[in-house]
Amino acid sequence: MTLKVKQKLEIDADGAQAGPVAQRQDVWKRQVAIATAQASFVVGSVYLKAQISRVEASSPQSFEPVVFAFAREASAAPLLLLLAWLKGAPLPARQDALLFFLLGVCLFASQLLYMLGIDLSGVVVATCIQPAIPVFTALLSISLRQEAANPRKLVGIALSVLGATAMVFGGVSAGGHGAGADDQRGSMLVGNVCLVFNTAAMAVYYVYAKQLVARYPPVLVAAWAYVVAAALMGVAAVMVVPLPRWPLPAPLLGPLAYWVVICSVLGYYVVAWGMQTLPASQVAAFQCLQPFLGTVLAASLLGEALSAWDGGALGVVAGLVLVCSERGDTDTAILVARARKLIRTQMRRVPSKGAFLLPSAIVPGAEQMPRTRAVPR
Repeated sequence: MTLKVKQKLEIDADGAQAGPVAQRQDVWKRQVAIATAQASFVVGSVYLKAQISRVEASSPQSFEPVVFAFAREASAAPLLLLLAWLKGAPLPARQDALLFFLLGVCLFASQLLYMLGIDLSGVVVATCIQPAIPVFTALLSISLRQEAANPRKLVGIALSVLGATAMVFGGVSAGGHGAGADDQRGSMLVGNVCLVFNTAAMAVYYVYAKQLVARYPPVLVAAWAYVVAAALMGVAAVMVVPLPRWPLPAPLLGPLAYWVVICSVLGYYVVAWGMQTLPASQVAAFQCLQPFLGTVLAASLLGEALSAWDGGALGVVAGLVLVCSERGDTDTAILVARARKLIRTQMRRVPSKGAFLLPSAIVPGAEQMPRTRAVPR
């Protein structure tokens, strides 16, 4: 074995020893960042809801959700593109243009269908269906062979979904139903279908964004998804809202700024950044934090009473602990591929006479092992 190859193997061995610690720290940082992003979405929803109530009580202007979504996306897209340019991110390759377009369509469909679902089925039903996102994400990732059907991962996702659903059903039982609920069954059915497709679209976004962040900076992936989503949302706004009703009431400018900067620019950048290392199903599992954090905020800030159903928070926390402590399948596959490559390289370099030294990156301490006879050719 040449000195150059031996030095390379020693460097790989040092990296293999230091790698797991650094990798665990990196994973922990990304998990905390994604949890913070989900928390920011909940705070934004509470802030927006409070300002909408203020507008409805004191102003003749009405809230147009499609216009608000378009203003959010049209403002966030240029900011994300600017960040991508400042970081020197390259333009998407031509062969990936269709995948970037798909992400934008999924982002647009998810937000539009969610707003329609809230309008037709109500906030409670919409919140109840949202925990389906990690389920769809896990199923799609496993079917595309991006992830393995790890029992720990599946149990963790199931616990989080069941816990979040229990908390939402607590709100249903506490709130009851209006007297005219039977007359709205047709609208609720359409709304429920919209919400199911909303969760499916978000799952597709997570899975295919995972593929793109492996080749592009996270800010670039989020930027071009927002460009496509903004264009489509603008078309939808023109089609359904007359132009005289486009101006946003003044109290909504604060929530708009919050959603643009905190939720869209920082939030979606963090989600894309997290998916560079974490499995898509793990990133999606953090969606279950939204009902949990929403209940906490409602109890602490709005004075809403808690119920036994809110014990589902324990399931959310336990499930996320299982999911977050599960080792990624992608990292294992990378290590196995490196091991195979090193073995093939050394086997090709085995001399016809002499000795063969096992790579220390594959077998720790191999440099102290006794030398064996060369493998005959």
